[in-house]
Amino acid sequence: MSRNGHVDLDFGGALRRFRLAIGDLEALQEEIGLGPLDLLHRLHRGRSFRFSDIRTCLRLALVGGGLGVTEADRLVASLDAMPCLEAIATATLVLAAALDGAADEPVGRGGEDGPARADGRLAFAGFYAAAAAMGLSPLDLRAMSLWQFAATVDGFNRARDPDAPEPLTPAEEDALWSWLHGESAAPATEEPA
Repeated sequence: MSRNGHVDLDFGGALRRFRLAIGDLEALQEEIGLGPLDLLHRLHRGRSFRFSDIRTCLRLALVGGGLGVTEADRLVASLDAMPCLEAIATATLVLAAALDGAADEPVGRGGEDGPARADGRLAFAGFYAAAAAMGLSPLDLRAMSLWQFAATVDGFNRARDPDAPEPLTPAEEDALWSWLHGESAAPATEEPA
């Protein structure tokens, strides 16, 4: 996956760039009535989604990838001729690229899930509040991928408090969780040298 949230896929007879930046994810959520994470899970499970959700996702991602609105609309209209599984797979890859970022370089606290609400939608107010605190405009924020934003927040936090301890590793989190629930001995701590 890419750091700027794009993926290049064969679509409509040519290699096309798809990208859903934060502003595109916000537009997708508003248009289809459910969160991008929820849509990704529904597509992955193969149920409880509408074909119009796929159309909207791909149209927004084609425009986000640099294609003109008219051409994106024309290509998305051709989905009726595409095998259903191919359309689902394309939308799944597009959403995964937008939401996962760079797997080889997790940002912040181990790449934990973002600000998802109980209904599966993203809470965008937190993004805008954090961007304002860092001096970013809403336009700057909306142009970023989720990974780019997380990296920006992480850099901002490290610059403000360079002596802050590193977050727990996933193995340390698991050990602490087990210890808190009485499933094992206390987690080992490193002794100072």
